[in-house]
Amino acid sequence: MEDETPAGVLEMVLYVNPAAGISAKARRNLDAALKGCDPSTYRLTVRDVSRDLAEAEADHVVFTPMLIVRHPETSCTLVGDLADLGLVTALLSLGALETSG
Repeated sequence: MEDETPAGVLEMVLYVNPAAGISAKARRNLDAALKGCDPSTYRLTVRDVSRDLAEAEADHVVFTPMLIVRHPETSCTLVGDLADLGLVTALLSLGALETSG
């Protein structure tokens, strides 16, 4: 069982299919979006849908890559390669995650 995410910390789960190039691209794009963020303000878990079937089913994963963002005030899902960094940044800001500089 995983530890609970501390209060006020943005929780993100990125579901990927390691055999698909689009999943690798989504991970690179998410890393780029998080580059200026304080790592203590978020928790990122990357899950392989072929190994984490129970979690994927619980999160209703139908497509990969799929990013789920959870915060006490909101929860959002984004599917695709996460190439639109403006959209990804806007999604992250819904959970009060801000970049430094």
